[in-house]
Amino acid sequence: MRKIEIFYPSFTRKALTFTIDDGNMTYDKKLLEILAPAGIRGTFNLCSHIHEGREAEAVAFYSDYDVANHCKYHPLVNFDGVEYVISDDAFDEATADKTKIYRVDGREGFYWLMRPNGWRQMIFEDDFISCVRDGQEELEAIFKGRRVKDFVWPYGEQNNAAVRDFIKRTHRSSRKTGCTKDKDGFAIPKDKYAWSYNADDSNLLDVMAQYDAYPDDGGLKFFAFGVHSIDFERREGGWDMLKTFAAEYGNRPDTYWYTTVGEVFDYEEAVGMLESDNDLLTNHADVSLYLTVDGERTVLEPGAQLHLN
Repeated sequence: MRKIEIFYPSFTRKALTFTIDDGNMTYDKKLLEILAPAGIRGTFNLCSHIHEGREAEAVAFYSDYDVANHCKYHPLVNFDGVEYVISDDAFDEATADKTKIYRVDGREGFYWLMRPNGWRQMIFEDDFISCVRDGQEELEAIFKGRRVKDFVWPYGEQNNAAVRDFIKRTHRSSRKTGCTKDKDGFAIPKDKYAWSYNADDSNLLDVMAQYDAYPDDGGLKFFAFGVHSIDFERREGGWDMLKTFAAEYGNRPDTYWYTTVGEVFDYEEAVGMLESDNDLLTNHADVSLYLTVDGERTVLEPGAQLHLN
């Protein structure tokens, strides 16, 4: 029997990407000025409302990258099992009762909610679902011809089953917040509705060094860093750290597939559709698959078949 091995494009088994939230073009620009010359690509997770009136600028800026839905207005949602007491008082941060929620002036259905990191805007699940749907539809309208398949939770994954069920019906994946580091040996996330990035600005070089040294065990690997471009501005020496990252790990196409989160998930889906029947391999996906047959490199184009005998 002939030996079939699966690779990413450029015949590597290590993907390298980023997942950056909020669509802050000022700092996204600084990030790309460092990463783009190194060939490093990734996904920007956008809130559609911040690009109203700037659609053409957003298209020009993000057109070469993957775009995910970060939810219109970037709100919190009510948690299952929690009772919220709505105050009729005007919101004053200095005197507000932290056990209550307060209506947001000028934003119907929005409330101020105290969280560990301060007051944040919250909406109830029906309105949140509308913001998820509107965010997806508006981003697809801005980036014409592009499917927005993936969702990224504002403030990290939130405890609301109805919202999670809606996201599973309308999006291919949902990303939470927090570093997974080398979880599962840097494998592609198994649960596409509970995945997160491997590293952020606090540990990027350390976790990436582990990834770089990780041995080839025959599986397709995944490394993504996050989470906001402004994090590198806020951290002392953050931009220098990113420059070091780009210098050490960029422009190495024989080692890394520089890609986007969506492209990794697309590729994994394509591999799952590969059919082997009676010594015949068939690529049923709409992307090319990169494999070796007894060590010989082969690119199996969409719809193509490969006879193994």
